[in-house]
Amino acid sequence: MRMKKRPKIYIGKWGTGKTSKAKIEVGNRDSVYFYANDIQIVDPYSVPKDTVVVIEEVNYKPDKDKILELIHAGVDLIFTSHNKKDVPKTIMNCCDVKMAGRKNYYQQKLLLYCKNNKEYKTLEANIWEITGVYIKTKDRARFYRDLVNLSPPPMQLISWAIATFPENERLVVVSSYMNRVNKKYFYALFAYSWDGGYRKIVPPQRKGDNPYNAICVKAGLKPDETYILKRLISNEAYANSLARRLSEADCKLLGIKKPKRKVARVKRKAKLEDYT
Repeated sequence: MRMKKRPKIYIGKWGTGKTSKAKIEVGNRDSVYFYANDIQIVDPYSVPKDTVVVIEEVNYKPDKDKILELIHAGVDLIFTSHNKKDVPKTIMNCCDVKMAGRKNYYQQKLLLYCKNNKEYKTLEANIWEITGVYIKTKDRARFYRDLVNLSPPPMQLISWAIATFPENERLVVVSSYMNRVNKKYFYALFAYSWDGGYRKIVPPQRKGDNPYNAICVKAGLKPDETYILKRLISNEAYANSLARRLSEADCKLLGIKKPKRKVARVKRKAKLEDYT
């Protein structure tokens, strides 16, 4: 059954105003509000045409079958969600996505009422977000508590921090204790290895694959026997034989010539006109 109208879904984190934007979209029309895991509509065709149904938190245990029934019944729907990844794909494909933005209105309100309040970045189980909070936040004790709750891999933390702060000597000391102390003690050392400020995040450079390992496998050797391969290609006969099995790029890497493929020439058939 084809849906009559595409609903809108507002995506944003806590405090970004996605519910407020949904209310603005509703305007003066009649509306009902439900959570995605508790939709109290038995018959989707019983909803009046002028009523807007707002379904919140579609990312948390949504009643997928009932939501799809409402969509295909042509009900005027508006959804809200914390993120895209936790929303079922079948629901997401039916919606027009609207991003709520990054500004946290709750924290802005707290800054007005509380004189000494400091804005704190939202921390999720994501290495990019963790590194951003590690760089900017001044509240290192709270950052330490978040690290203990999230428990990210120590090696990943160190690799991202050293790539961003190559001149920080404290990180060298922290990395030396990575496998010698328990996680909580390591997180405390890591949290206080930087005082907070501003720096552009620099992701660590990943080591590329060694092309010689793949060439060794093609030559019938083990991947780490490159030293044997270099000795063998010094023999011209072996080098010519190997070049036939390798690509032109591999031959160029080894410094050997790839023999050109001989094209068989087809003799022209004699025609009757040639003898007249």
